[in-house]
Amino acid sequence: MSKEYTSGTFCIDIKCPQHAALDGLKGNAYIEKKQVHCKDCFAWRFFIWTKDHKWRIVQTQPEISNKQLAAMIKGIDPVRVEDLTEDEILCL
Repeated sequence: MSKEYTSGTFCIDIKCPQHAALDGLKGNAYIEKKQVHCKDCFAWRFFIWTKDHKWRIVQTQPEISNKQLAAMIKGIDPVRVEDLTEDEILCL
């Protein structure tokens, strides 16, 4: 799942002490000031790099087994089909 950048996201996450200068700004005013004020911030530079290269930042999910995933796809409790293979689960 990806989402658009929200003003202050990185700053708030890393508790940046310089973010106070940007408080209260919204939209284009925020972005314009941030481009100057945060030009040396690695978090901001990373965000700009990902945007320029058309990359997206997504949140990963914990790894689950193929059998558990197959059961979830079919809407079945994984415990009830633990003795079946992935193919057998998907055929249900």
